[in-house]
Amino acid sequence: MRRALIGLLLSLSASACGGGANEADVEACVRRGVAYFKEIGSYPTLLAPPNKGKKAEDVARERCNRTTTAF
Repeated sequence: MRRALIGLLLSLSASACGGGANEADVEACVRRGVAYFKEIGSYPTLLAPPNKGKKAEDVARERCNRTTTAF
């Protein structure tokens, strides 16, 4: 009984923690990021360090894969 309870708790916590962002949320974040970079005049390549010379869309995607509230 104790093992079953521990197993149930572990599976519930794993499903709650491991969900991650869905692709639609990431794509929406990337669109906001691209719009932001266009607004500040740093599109299609970023102009300021530490991302100078990188594609704005690539940087937005990196940030949005970490958190969908990046932009």
